[in-house]
Amino acid sequence: MSTREISSSTFLLAAVAHRYGDPEGAERLASSAAGLTPSETARLEGNAAYHELEPLLHTIDAHCSYIGCPLRLPRELTDRWAQAHAREMARTAIIHFGATKALDVLAEAGIRAIPLKGFYLTSVMYWRKDARGFKDLDLLIEPEALPSLHQALLGAGFQPAPERPSFVPAPACTVYSLPMEGSEAAMEIDIHIGMHWPEEYELRTGFRSADLWSHAAPEEAEGLRFWAMCPEHLLITTFLDVAVNHRYARLVKFRDVLEILRAAGVDWDEVDKLCRRWGVRSFVGPGLRLLREIDADSPVPPEVVRSLLPSYAAMRAFARALPARALPDHRSRSFSLPNLLFFVLADTPRERARGLAHIPRHMLRGRHRF
Repeated sequence: MSTREISSSTFLLAAVAHRYGDPEGAERLASSAAGLTPSETARLEGNAAYHELEPLLHTIDAHCSYIGCPLRLPRELTDRWAQAHAREMARTAIIHFGATKALDVLAEAGIRAIPLKGFYLTSVMYWRKDARGFKDLDLLIEPEALPSLHQALLGAGFQPAPERPSFVPAPACTVYSLPMEGSEAAMEIDIHIGMHWPEEYELRTGFRSADLWSHAAPEEAEGLRFWAMCPEHLLITTFLDVAVNHRYARLVKFRDVLEILRAAGVDWDEVDKLCRRWGVRSFVGPGLRLLREIDADSPVPPEVVRSLLPSYAAMRAFARALPARALPDHRSRSFSLPNLLFFVLADTPRERARGLAHIPRHMLRGRHRF
């Protein structure tokens, strides 16, 4: 890969790690942006959209200009980021309205609900709440509460979508929508009793969503009442989401982890203990390695990475095949060496063999897509 080709990836990774109010970092970003050729700019545009980074990049672009370090990217590109940012903020407002209604009615019914992913992170962890978009409200619910949840949401005007993929048992549905009065828009709630992983990973790890409730606590933010995971559980599940569901091909998730670490204290001994108990070192360890490569100043102690990163042959090959500099162009469904190797990542030899057995089935789904 030529130096010119690397610079768009360098810019994007630096943006993922950027700290608002850091003039030296802003100067480095501006210098990197100045070296982008038209072909690199096109690559940057495509990668920013794929990795769901447009709201973040818009806020960084505006902030760098504000502190006197304008990025001087093509106007048509920054305009598209601004439009994407405005679109996400409008959707965020709709989801926040529906979330207020849903969380209030669930709290009144005595149903514990843990908001997951983007909604919770922007409400509680992100320093700039407009730097992260999300498409719906994900809620983790205890299985025994599903019948009560179904009735509570119906009573609040939510409509079930039984035609959508189902991950929860009847009478509840996985997806509920709330139409906005006087508009064609609607917000959606995605109900979880697990993490919505591919089924094979429920067998290949010892992770169980029920464990998250043991340290969950009530929390309030932006006028909303809900339950929240402890920081260690939040960190691990965020890494598991980007690993198992995206094969590390979502840079916005790495920004999520950085925001978590900058906003909340993490007990690294507890993280180490949990990863070993759940058998997920092979998914959290590479994520920590990549995060340290993205941001050398991240609050992740190097010794934690060494402790949590296994050293079997497939893991070493995976590290060589997927360094952080390759992440911007990495795609979760591509037919690539990192994605092939991902199937044989697991904490025990038995589970690595199980993963190897799944490769032919995935390859039969399509020559170019998994």
